[in-house]
Amino acid sequence: MTESGPRLRSGFTTGTCAAAAAGAAARVLAGSACDAVEVELPDGERVTLAIEWAERVRQGCARAAVVKDAGDDPDVTDGMTVVAEVEVAAAADAAAARPPAVGFVAGPGVGTVTRAGLQIPPGEPAINPVPRRMIAAAVRAVLPDEPVRVTVSIPGGEQVARRTFNERLGVVGGLSVLGTSGRVIPRSEDAWMRSLLPQVDVALADGNDTVYLTPGGFGERAARERFGAAETQIVQCSNFVGDLLDRCVDAGMAQVVLVGHAGKLVKVAAGVWNTHSRVADARLETLAALAAAAGAPPTLVVRILELPTAEAAVDVLADAGLDEVWDDVAERAARRASERAARRAGDGAAPRCDCAVVAYDGAVLGRSTALRTASATVGRAGARTAHATADVREAASPELELTVVGTGPGAAEWLTPAAWRVIRRAEVVAGGRRQLDRFAPPGAEQVVVAADMDAVAAALRAHVGRRVVVLASGDPGFFGIPVALRRLLPNARITTLPGVSSAQLAAARLGRPWHELRFASAHGLEFEGVIAAVREHAHVLALTDARRTPQALAAALASAGVRARLTVLERLGEPDERITTGAAARIAAQVFDGLSVVVVDREEAT
Repeated sequence: MTESGPRLRSGFTTGTCAAAAAGAAARVLAGSACDAVEVELPDGERVTLAIEWAERVRQGCARAAVVKDAGDDPDVTDGMTVVAEVEVAAAADAAAARPPAVGFVAGPGVGTVTRAGLQIPPGEPAINPVPRRMIAAAVRAVLPDEPVRVTVSIPGGEQVARRTFNERLGVVGGLSVLGTSGRVIPRSEDAWMRSLLPQVDVALADGNDTVYLTPGGFGERAARERFGAAETQIVQCSNFVGDLLDRCVDAGMAQVVLVGHAGKLVKVAAGVWNTHSRVADARLETLAALAAAAGAPPTLVVRILELPTAEAAVDVLADAGLDEVWDDVAERAARRASERAARRAGDGAAPRCDCAVVAYDGAVLGRSTALRTASATVGRAGARTAHATADVREAASPELELTVVGTGPGAAEWLTPAAWRVIRRAEVVAGGRRQLDRFAPPGAEQVVVAADMDAVAAALRAHVGRRVVVLASGDPGFFGIPVALRRLLPNARITTLPGVSSAQLAAARLGRPWHELRFASAHGLEFEGVIAAVREHAHVLALTDARRTPQALAAALASAGVRARLTVLERLGEPDERITTGAAARIAAQVFDGLSVVVVDREEAT
């Protein structure tokens, strides 16, 4: 499908602008001024560009500038000034007089190539071959014999380059001087697609035989955080999934992992290779069909078809117990990719294609079969140089992946939607007995977290390749379990979803700003740390446990001679929540729930 509308105006590439500026600078050296320069494009057409300014810098050196006009294309370099300085060999370094007869230097705003795999070798200015030929021709038309050095600058280029793929491709310090036709075709999908292809070449030159093909930022983050992808292994394909997959096949990649948001990869599962909405959109129809195949009733199928986005289907399918639909999406997308790769490879070797579907929050919704099996692994950076054959994948054992979910005060309404989504999809759930009874989904294997954390870690290690969730009361980052897990499982990939902490809820119940409280914990510890904190700070929030109870803490404070007023908050968030305030002696004489929050206000400060 194409869009109708007024004819769009084309423009000129940065390379064409640099060639015109270099031609104008050469004319200054030859003794003639000009306000426009004619440049020959690669197809033989001659075009005229206006010269913004031209000047002699010193004997044997001149420079000129052209303001880039990209026509109606939303080019990030449109309106920027492209400056070319031409210096003859007599005034240049001796090295410039050696072949090639026209040498190139990256001035301010023009990048330098630092990685292999591009059309220009590392260490050279990021001025591509076609622009180099055009610049040399423009200079030679005026100065046919003298060896010269051309310095190309683009003021402001270093800042604008941060909005491009340059850093990913290994071009640092500024923009690239690009152009194959010399023209900028407005809103050209082909130009955009071709700008993405060099990522594959850079990955290959960096020694990788596995790449992660991602339509956008969600997939890129998941590839990095979930699969440990190196920077040069991540290939952003935008909407051009098919074209970039073809490039991976042509490059001889051994493995391609599609990682992306559900809305994009559902289309791939349906055989759509350009995922832009104006090309095709079968997201909800595909999900509805797969849900029906998985046993969804007609009412649910109709509901899916009426959803606004594929992301909205995440909770709908989870509520219906049909999370396996996402695995089906991933499997079908991987199969489609494998079939296309095989056709592209012909009699050659096609890469293994896998797929992972992710949600907006980064959770992995579905995986193709190979990624779900415990023995499956994914290639690491430098796999081509590290292994002799393409069949060898990373280390022998894959990493354990855990998601630690903060359950807040304990009641279901305190869980965030993201937490519920992850819990519902869990195959293994670890937590305290009360948490498991409340939150573990039906059918999930349960691991009871008790005092022996070594035993818990050993139990979790047995679930590599499965969706494992560890439940943590309150917020996991507030004296929570992740510290112990990272110590006992140093190679595990741990993701944390925060919850409402007991400190937050206690401060809210008391109407106090919780940033004014110094935090301390007696949970599994002795009281010395809490007492020291109270001596140093006027307001302390302490956590207690079944052995180190609120009344024991009050007695310890009184025995230490600390005059303080204590507020004990028991069973926060529960129906029988209770708050008691009193002097340390009064609190010491009562009995409280061990797992409480105690706010201690030193009396001298009240």
